[in-house]
This record gives sequence, C-alpha cells and structure tokens, in this order.
Amino acid sequence: MNDIKKIPGWLVVPLFVGLGWLLYGNTLEVPFYLDDNQNIVENLALRLTRLSPHGLWQAAFHSSLPNRPLANVSFALNYLLNHYHPAGYHLVNIAIHALTGIFLFCLFRDLLKTPPLASRTSKPDLLALTAALLWFVNPVQTQAVTYIVQRMTSMAAMWYVLALWLFLRGRNTQTPHPRWPWLAGSGLAGLCALGSKEIAATLPVMAFVLEWYFIQDLSRSWLKKRLPFLATLAAGCALLVWLFLGAHPLAVIENGYAPRDFTLGDRLLTEPRVVCHYLGLLLYPAPWRLNLDYDFTLSRSLFSPLTTLPAMAFVILLPVVAVVIAKRFRLLSFAILWYFGNLVIESSVIGLEIIFEHRAYLPSMLPFLALVVATDRLLRPKWVASLLFFAVLLLGSYWTHARNQVWRDPVALWADCARKAPAKPRPHNNLSVALREQGKLDQALAEGETALRLKPDFVNAHVNLGNIYQDMHLPRQALTHYLAALSLKPDYAEVYTSVGNTYLSMGDPEQAERAYRQALAMAPTSVRARVNLATILALRGESSAAITEFERARALQPNDPDILFNLGVAYANANRYQEALRAFEAAVLNNPADREAQAATARLRRSLGLPP
Repeated sequence: MNDIKKIPGWLVVPLFVGLGWLLYGNTLEVPFYLDDNQNIVENLALRLTRLSPHGLWQAAFHSSLPNRPLANVSFALNYLLNHYHPAGYHLVNIAIHALTGIFLFCLFRDLLKTPPLASRTSKPDLLALTAALLWFVNPVQTQAVTYIVQRMTSMAAMWYVLALWLFLRGRNTQTPHPRWPWLAGSGLAGLCALGSKEIAATLPVMAFVLEWYFIQDLSRSWLKKRLPFLATLAAGCALLVWLFLGAHPLAVIENGYAPRDFTLGDRLLTEPRVVCHYLGLLLYPAPWRLNLDYDFTLSRSLFSPLTTLPAMAFVILLPVVAVVIAKRFRLLSFAILWYFGNLVIESSVIGLEIIFEHRAYLPSMLPFLALVVATDRLLRPKWVASLLFFAVLLLGSYWTHARNQVWRDPVALWADCARKAPAKPRPHNNLSVALREQGKLDQALAEGETALRLKPDFVNAHVNLGNIYQDMHLPRQALTHYLAALSLKPDYAEVYTSVGNTYLSMGDPEQAERAYRQALAMAPTSVRARVNLATILALRGESSAAITEFERARALQPNDPDILFNLGVAYANANRYQEALRAFEAAVLNNPADREAQAATARLRRSLGLPP
C-alpha cells in the first residue's frame, strides 16, 4: 500500500457520505417489514403531531420497547416530518451508517497510533480508512441499515464507537486539563448508545479492555490495582441486568422461551454455530448467502448436527487463545475479544430468534481492522495488498447495491426468503401477503396454503387466507379462516375487525357491529374497528353515536383524510354544518387531491353563504 501518512478529515467525511448514498440510495422506497410494523407503524406513542416535551417523553418511554428511548424518539421525529413515507426513515438510517463509518475510521486511526501498535504501523491513516471502508461496504450490514427498525442496532453502534473513540482520545491526551471534556463526551455517548439498544451494555467492559491492552500495555500490576474497579464494574453490569430484566432475571429469561419452538438448551447448543456462520458471511458475503428470515437448523445435542461440537469448541477456545497471544498479537487478540464480547448479549441465553444478520453489525468492526493490518504486513509486494483491498471494496459495494435491490420489492424479498428457507412457514406466508397486496390473488392463495400446510396452527396464515378469500369475494371461506385464527388466539382483536368486515359484506350489520365492539373491547386504539363501527351507526341513522366514534378515531389519527371526511358527513347529517365544514376543510388540507372532499367543502360553503 502507498505510504500515506495522514488523510485529511475533509476527504473522509464526504467519502463515507457519498459512498453511503451510492450503496443505499436505492433503498428510499423500501417498505416496512416484520418488526417495523409493531415498533413503528402500529406504535401509537410514536405519532408525534408537534414538538413538545410530553410528546417526546411519550414516544421515548411509552413505546413497545421503552428500554430504547433514543431510537424511539428518532422514529417519532421521522413520523412528525413525513408520517409513514419510508424515504425519510431510510435517509436517517443511511446518515447513521455514514457517521458510524466516520467514527470507526477515527477509532481505528487512533488505535493504530497507540504505543503498542504505533511502532509496527507506518501508515495508520490509510490502514484505518481501508478497514473502515471494508466494514462499511460489506453486504452483511444491509440488514442493519435497510431494515428500518434495525436503526436501533446501527444507532447504538454509532454511539458506541463514538464513545470509545472519545475515551481513547481522552486517555491519549498528554496534559490533564483537556482530558475531561473527552471523557465526559465519551460518557454521554455511552449513555446514548445504551438508550438506543441494550447491546451497548458491553461498552464499559470494552473500554476497560481497551485501556489495559493499548494504554497500560497489558500491565499486570495495573490490573491488580484495578481489582476494586473491576468489582464495581461487575456490580454495574449486574445493575444493568436488573434494570432491563427486573429482580428475577432467570424467570424473565425462561418466560422469553414461551412463544418459541426451541428451549434454552437448544439455543445454547445452536448459537456457537450461528456465531461461526456470521464469521463466514463476513468473509464471503455474497447476496445469495444472505437472508432476512433463516430456517437455521437447531442443535439438539452435541452431535446433532455434527458441526455443533466443533463450533462450541471454537467459540470457547478462541477467546482463550486471544488472551494467550495478547502480548505478541495485540490487535488480533483484541479483535477476537471484541467479536465474541459484542455477541454475548444477543447470542447467548436471551430467548431471541436464533439468527439475524444485523447482530453482526457491531461485533464485525474490529475483525476488519485486524484482517487489514495482517494482510498489509504479510503480502509482498505492497501493491498486491492494495489491489486486493480495492477489488474487495468494489465487489462488496456491488453486492451491497444488489442486495438492496432485493429489499425494494416485498415480493422479491419474500420470494428470496422462501427459496432459501423452503420449509419455514413465515416466508411463504409473508410472500403470500405481498402477492395479495399486488393483486396476485391466485399466487397469494397458493403461498398461503403452503404456509398453512407447513404449520397447521399458524394463526397469521389463517388470517392471511381469510383476507385473500375476502378479496376474492368469498366471504364464507374467509370467515372460516378468521374463526380458525380466533380459536387459536382468542384475544386477536384485529381479526374481530376482519370478522366484522366479512359479516358486513354478507349483509349482516348486526353481527358486524358485535364483532367491531368485541375488537374495541380488546383494543380500544383500533382505528379500523372504530371507523367501521361508526360507519354502521351512521348508516343506521344514529348520527350522534357515529360522531362520537369518528371523533375517537380522529383522536388516534388526527390527520387521516378519510376519517375527517366521514366525520364531516356525520356532522352534516346531524345538521352541525360549521363542524362539518371544519372537518371537510381538514380532509382537503391533509389530502389536497381528494376531489370528493373538495366538492363537499364547496357545497357546504355555498349553503352557508361563505365565499368559495
């Protein structure tokens, strides 16, 4: 590699911003997927209509994941600016990824300038930039960036890296007076990381290891003097566990396995193979190897499958090897501890799903630096390493862009998942949903039936098939599947709304009304059930009751033009024309292209003697 001593900041910032746009600019129309719906679209606490302390507090701590307030607030601000149009959400995700790349370059550069590494590294800036870029363009990172809700992961990683960089800057400062602003900034960034996602709980441990490795030069005497601090650190980790899991963490962990089809033992046996799989993906991240919804074979014993025991040995022994080689191979040792240490929360005992690629976002960082430094030292002549790095950057960029193209179309993405996990019901069901939304009902029906055949008690498959039959104008078949879903999950409020719609299409408004009221008894914030109930009341001539229900729906979605228009009609039927006019005008304001609302507004203004 060319001997470049220093890379100016004015080059690094636009490089990551521009590259981020080139790689991820094609994701602006990628829709909401999976957990996006529960944590963003259906999360009423995020529907911020104006900036206020109360609204921000509600978004932060009354969302579905209140332990991640900073990420929640960022989603609420996105909603305030552009509601549920995905482009704004993706722009923020891309910006976070670019900032993470910039901070990672800064951390890598200063790490290579620490005394244990500086004597062996003649071009820290160039190596740091190369490693940060290789991490940045790796296609494995697409899930943490393109999957909107995984902003929680990328945001936590961004603050995490910033906190460690500021910590390292503060510790490397020679005079004591400027040191504290750096360390205070590090502490603040660390709190922001923890407020984005719980994976940041490992930050104090990593900062301590970084101090011992690169500032204290693995001094045993220094470590012995810090035993009280280590005890305090352990107590702090226990406090974090208590804050997140409560006074009975073991019970909470056990309860987390209730909805899973695997046990704690299965997970402990399987995760070593998952950790090895992540490493394989980082080394060979071809798009055809990536998947949003894996059907990862569970390990039921040490020898089933046969790779279980070797993977467990690898995961147990490699950190031990890292400690043994720390003196001679400092950076490699730290990279190994970083990788395993930052996977320990999501790849150990907590009853999460077995595998998701976004979990490798933070753990994968330091291995790239170790790999780049080792390659630069071993390959001769130097231009060979430069050519290799450039080729990997180009290939990674191409693959990332190609992978994002798949994310753009729900049918393409779920077809990709179903092809890679043919025996798993969820990809088939989600593909069916996507096909239905595109009006391809016959194909949707086939995929939905495949999902139900793979899992006969799959509630969502019954619901989806009911929706498909309803679109096909076959209400009796639809009702059969809705009722089957309710027999499996009696508290599924949304399905009661679908049952009401089905009865309404069958000409039975009384049964429909009962279903809507049942839905609202279980989920008072169900806008769809409340609007449909209000519509029945309005058709029956009960204007006052209809207005009450429409007003309650408007309180939940103040800017919905359809709710506002129907509210206006209900007010007009009750001869409350001024209120009707305000509702029609609000409907036009929120949807200027609504000709029906425009016409209603014009007619009412004329009847009231108002200028057009």
